[in-house]
Amino acid sequence: MDESEHPADHPCAHLAVVAREELPTYTSLRRNFVDASMEVVLDRRDGERRRAHARVTTERRRQDRRRRDITTDLMTSGWVLVRRDTGATSDSTRWSLIPGEALLPVSNEAEALEARDRSRALAASVGMSLTEAASVAAAVSELVRNLIAYATHGEVILRAIETRRAHGIEVMVIDEGPGIADVGQALQERFSTSGGLGLGLPGVRRLMDELW
Repeated sequence: MDESEHPADHPCAHLAVVAREELPTYTSLRRNFVDASMEVVLDRRDGERRRAHARVTTERRRQDRRRRDITTDLMTSGWVLVRRDTGATSDSTRWSLIPGEALLPVSNEAEALEARDRSRALAASVGMSLTEAASVAAAVSELVRNLIAYATHGEVILRAIETRRAHGIEVMVIDEGPGIADVGQALQERFSTSGGLGLGLPGVRRLMDELW
């Protein structure tokens, strides 16, 4: 039995850990030390410890996924480049995803280049012209460079989209950075928070059909 550093009259000042094989001792301690200053627990076997750890790990992963879903909903900004079908009359906004959706981590130059190249390839795969695919790649390059500069790391989700009136690709750039203080100003031509000569958000907007 180990004594804690708390005073003897402190709740749970004593802790008794009893081996699983010593059930009579455990029962006796539980029966005779019923005051708040004693806590008696059964030790777990090694296998039970491993299973308990696995359960904790699984639950932590579930919580991480839930947090990721919430983060995606609340902190996503991105763009959609679509080619509208001539003569389409439906206002349906349903998007049907096709195989090939990708989630890419971005925290350095190499990963930024990977996101750019993957976006160009996806654009070509859905039938965009070389010029359109190059525009996609340029916009993604600007967005992920901003991500690295202001949030240090994040993720890019690439997916093909198709509705009854349009098809193209969707790009979502996700991070937990400080955000944009004045979105309207950031979208003005020739505005730059870094003083650089990149496209900026105005340039990205010029390259696409929709920005939100």
